Amino acid sequence: MYAPPSDDDRPSGRHHSSKGASRGRSGTDASKKGEKGSALRRKSSAASARGPVLKRKKSPPSWGIKKDLSMVDRTAAFFVENQIRFSAIILAFMHGCHYLVPQLQPTTRKLLEVCYYNPATGSYGKGPDDVYLVFYWIVMFTFLRATAVDYIFMPFARRGGISAKKDLVRFAEQAWLLVYYSIFWTLGMYLMYNSPYWMDLAQMWVDWPVRELGGTFKWYYLVQYAFWLQQIFVLNIEERRKDYHQMFAHHIVTCMLIFASYTYHMTRVGNVILCVMDVVDILLPLAKMLKYLGYNAICDCTFGVFLITWFIGRHVCYMRIVHSSWFDALAHIREGWYAPNATEPTLYSEKPCPSTSFLLGQFLKPMGTVVFKKEILGTLVILLLALQVLTLMWFYMILRVAWKVIKGGGADDTRSDDEGDDDEEEEDEDIEFEGPNPKAVEAVQMNGTAMSTASFPSVIMNGGSHRHLSSQPLGGG
Repeated sequence: MYAPPSDDDRPSGRHHSSKGASRGRSGTDASKKGEKGSALRRKSSAASARGPVLKRKKSPPSWGIKKDLSMVDRTAAFFVENQIRFSAIILAFMHGCHYLVPQLQPTTRKLLEVCYYNPATGSYGKGPDDVYLVFYWIVMFTFLRATAVDYIFMPFARRGGISAKKDLVRFAEQAWLLVYYSIFWTLGMYLMYNSPYWMDLAQMWVDWPVRELGGTFKWYYLVQYAFWLQQIFVLNIEERRKDYHQMFAHHIVTCMLIFASYTYHMTRVGNVILCVMDVVDILLPLAKMLKYLGYNAICDCTFGVFLITWFIGRHVCYMRIVHSSWFDALAHIREGWYAPNATEPTLYSEKPCPSTSFLLGQFLKPMGTVVFKKEILGTLVILLLALQVLTLMWFYMILRVAWKVIKGGGADDTRSDDEGDDDEEEEDEDIEFEGPNPKAVEAVQMNGTAMSTASFPSVIMNGGSHRHLSSQPLGGG
């Protein structure tokens, strides 16, 4: 390294000969170089005092609004960054039209209220105007989710001692799910408890088709439908996880079942299935949040309850519901035509079976004549079994990693890790460390990704069964 000359060696400027001038100029140049060398040495000394210096080799970006992303990815990232802004504008516009423009209230009321009220029965029918309420709640969930994550749950996570960005986002993600499922599972259980099919699955099929619903029940069912449609939207605009395809298939099947059960008047079985599924989705986010906050003992207990509840709810009770959906349904419902005001069906022996176009069209006209056929029921049962296959896959993955932990091995549940996590790990391998403190290397590599092999529920740390937030904070506010 260049060593600057001392003050005694530098020219004083007292010599006026050409040789002295030449020496003066060279001395000035040497002085400048010496000052630069001193600055470099001071910078190097300061860096050494601070500790090891990390030099990260350049790697391709994994996400964000960057030039090397495709137009689709850039658009998705733009929506992710502005979820709060866009949803708030749409909500303000809808509410403004409703309250400030009375002429529009016959239309805007459909966004805010349950439609098709029947004064004679005090119940609500079904129809195409229900789409207004579903759309409103898709926007509302987008706003509530992004706002809660950015301004409630992530600050709470920081107060709880969570500092890694990935952990902050995933903690906030799980907190949102915990709040949502706690509310709607409680409401669903209340409706089921006060129904004729409480603890009697055969009653789900008595008096089919049940064309009208109570106001609370209809609101609950449509808002659940809106939630799952919104989950498909979120799944495709935010950073993809490794189980994207499984989750996408799960959300599509779930939405198909909710829509078909609503329009085909099988909301009773839909209510039971939602309750059986939602209770598990309360325990899983709770266990993850406790793990992130460091409450390992409570997390252990919660995870044990979650594992038992998952098996009983999603594989024992659920299959009992599927069994009832075929055998009990065929025992209580006769094949034939069900007119809107008829108490008994018109059998196929009296009126031929309708065409395929009519069978499909009846799902768009739920208050019209409905036809019951084994083939339609069989299709719904197949969708239920497809959902069971997906849950079995996830349960197998949970058990496999849990067994690995019990045997003393490391736990690494990557079901919902970001697709870019592998790239991030490769970047970690490219990090070069300079300095006398090599222990900092391990601390940097483990930050936000370490999983305890001594804690049984560490299987649930990386990722979740439903939720997919990007590694960036949501919203544009």
